[in-house]
Amino acid sequence: MMYLRLFLLIGALLFKGDSSTHAQSKQVDAIDGGNIILPCMLKTPASKDIQTVEWSKVVEGQKPAIVFLYRHGCETFAMKDPDFEYRSSLIMRELQNGNFSLRISNVKLSDTGTYQCLMIQNNGTKEETKVELVVASLSDPTLSVVSADSSGVTVECEALCWMPAPLMTVLDEDGNRLTDKEPKQEQDPKGCYNTKQNFILNNPVSRVVCRVDQQQRNQSKTVKILLPDFWKDSYIRAICLSVAGTTLVCISVFSLYIGLSKKCSRTDEGEQPQTTIKSDQNKKSNSHEMNSLLNQQSVAENTENSMTEKLNK
Repeated sequence: MMYLRLFLLIGALLFKGDSSTHAQSKQVDAIDGGNIILPCMLKTPASKDIQTVEWSKVVEGQKPAIVFLYRHGCETFAMKDPDFEYRSSLIMRELQNGNFSLRISNVKLSDTGTYQCLMIQNNGTKEETKVELVVASLSDPTLSVVSADSSGVTVECEALCWMPAPLMTVLDEDGNRLTDKEPKQEQDPKGCYNTKQNFILNNPVSRVVCRVDQQQRNQSKTVKILLPDFWKDSYIRAICLSVAGTTLVCISVFSLYIGLSKKCSRTDEGEQPQTTIKSDQNKKSNSHEMNSLLNQQSVAENTENSMTEKLNK
């Protein structure tokens, strides 16, 4: 019985000195540009003989990147990944309570990934915790009037740098969708999505609402714009411009018609006198020729009479 107790005691000591607690995976959500804390707590009672606390990020196909390394009461900078320089730290006042949580400031989209917290005590006891960090990005959407003409009012809603990709919905004051057209979406070099929706209002509405939803993160942002005065002014302006344009065209056509009519009338009046003059001239010419012929005939008769008289004598 004594040997059995001794065997169990030795086995317990050996197990304690070279054991590693199963890692517990947790998920932490963060927003791009914010600050976040990745939890890591000792399961065993806190003590001052913590030899090493190592926070690392899993990199697929490579060695883990050292995010923070704490040894013998001090931070070690030699192996720290430059991308986390001045951005990662422990909460020093909590170390005595066994809290070795990692604080990351100015979180980036590229920080998304799996992190490991490895704690090693002087007696060889190890504890490991895994944390999944998911970084999202969002911004306040903008809603503006792009143009207004006779075809309607063009409105644009834009949401820059959202991650994951969001859904965009445009509604009127009664909650009815103003367009079923899919918004334009592009991914920028940072990995986030820019979303833009353009649509034309053909009928007057008093308010337009643009809602951007990120369902995976339960995030939503809304922006609205009021259009009563602007819509009425632009609508009336469009009608006035249309009426003015139509009136101008009608006046131009009428003026052209009057001008052509007058030109034709003047042409006819100018041709008639010339025809009359030519007719008079022809008449005078014919009369002159007749008189000349009569005179010639008279001379001939006189000559003939004179010859007859001479013959009689």
